Parts: sequence; structure tokens; C-alpha cells
Amino acid sequence: MGYHVLAVFSGTTARPPVGLESPLAAASHRGNSFFDVDHKELERKVSETLDDAHYAAKPNRKVVRSADGENGFSMEVGPYVSYANRNGVSAVFSGEISSWPGVDMVQVTHDAFVRGENEGANHNDAAWLLDFYSTFADDIDADCTDHALSALSQVDGRFAFIVYDELQRRVWAARDRAGAQPLYWGASPDGRFMLGSDPIDLAACDPTPTAFPAGTLYASEGRQRVCSPGERGWVIAGETWPGQLLSFLRDPINTSRWRDVKAIPRLTSQGSMCGAVYRVASERAIPIF
Repeated sequence: MGYHVLAVFSGTTARPPVGLESPLAAASHRGNSFFDVDHKELERKVSETLDDAHYAAKPNRKVVRSADGENGFSMEVGPYVSYANRNGVSAVFSGEISSWPGVDMVQVTHDAFVRGENEGANHNDAAWLLDFYSTFADDIDADCTDHALSALSQVDGRFAFIVYDELQRRVWAARDRAGAQPLYWGASPDGRFMLGSDPIDLAACDPTPTAFPAGTLYASEGRQRVCSPGERGWVIAGETWPGQLLSFLRDPINTSRWRDVKAIPRLTSQGSMCGAVYRVASERAIPIF
């Protein structure tokens, strides 16, 4: 099965769990604000990362960059990898799924016809993923994730996907419950957050990239979008909800709740802790590589 995807995001767009960063970089980034970042330099490094993966790959590799240049995708489009963009939301999907829960295929096809899209443009999993994501796009707090987890728990198939919403400055990523579709993630010392199907493309990460935990959804809220006032007052969404890594596997004892995600310390050959890998608790069958 052919697949190859890479996504690179700036630290001002999405932050990974601290365990994916080197301890020194994590401490440094916590003290930085959006305005402290050298955006031109970050844009250059993101561009280089995408281009390196692009030129080393097959001719059908596609590179897509966001308008700000600090975020982007590189992918090998084919039968098992698809890309779609709509209203500022980009989605890359690898794997295969028979249907998306909560998506009315007849209604979606009708809406595509009304928009003047040709029939083939709507028949790939990345396009279905956009419809799936659109049901949560306006939610800005943690409550939206339970709805998303419930839907993901019903998906049958092997998949790994990444969604970037430029308006919300939000990143979503998920991997199937069995870990059948490869996905790795990590963070570079200069604040780039990377996800990809091949760890070679994530060579800049420190510590080295690790497998994205099977059966989980990563959701990171944007750092620049100001929420409407609520019980927390006016807040920057990214500071209040910097990102979550949540399992969409039910707890075997209490099926009304989701299993926890555990951080397992990573050690160097000298025995020093250098980060963490993540896995769903009480699921020994899921490989962590």
C-alpha cells in the first residue's frame, strides 16, 4: 500500500505534548509569546523541511503551504493518500475507510453539486474528513472533543489523518485504533511540530520522533484567536486549551468514559530521560514501536 505524508507546523500554531520536545526546548518555548518568534526564520525552515521531503520523493509528491508560510503539507498523492481544502481548512488522509459516522453522503453529494464541484472532487477520504471536521469547526473549547471521540470510535478501517484549520489556527491528528496506518510525530528544537508517515522526514526532531499513539485524537487550539467572554473572561484560546491528546477507545470497565492516555518516559542509552512516548492505558495490544 503506497502512502507518504508530512505535516509541519510552527510552535505558534500548535504545540505537542511536552514529552515530544527536548527538556531545554520545552522550557524555552513556555516562556515565548507569539511576538517573540522569528517568523521569517521559522517560515524558511518549514519551507526547507517540506522541500527536502518533496525532492527526495517520487514525482507525484504534492507540497501545500499555508498563506503565512509557517505551516504546510507534503504528500505522495495516490489511491491511499488524499488531500482536500475547503474554506481555509486543509486535510490529508492516508488509509481507507468505508464511511464516516455522522456524514450524510446523499446530502454532501447534493451540496457539492450546488457548489458546482465535479463528482470526483467529493469522492476521496480527505473530502469526507473535511465534512466530518466541519461538524466541530466552530467549537472552541474541550466539549467538542467528546463528540469527535464518539464519532471516531465508530470508524472502521485503517487511517491516519491531519487537519489544519487556518481560520481557527487549529491542528487535529488521529490514528486508527489498531495502529495499522503509520504515523509519527515530534518537535524540533526551534519549535516546529511535525507529523508524518516516515520517521526519516522527521529527522530534525529532538528527541527522535516517536509513533503517534494508536486510537487517539490530538486537538490543538489556535493561539491567536480570541474567544468570546465566558466564565473564564476574555482569553486567548491557545493559552487556555493548548492542546489535548485523547483516546477514542472506551474504558473496558466503565464504557461511558474514554481510556486514559499515559506518558511513558523515554531514556537515552546512558539512562537519562529524554522525553516520553504516549499510549492508551490498558491496551497492551497496541504497538508503541
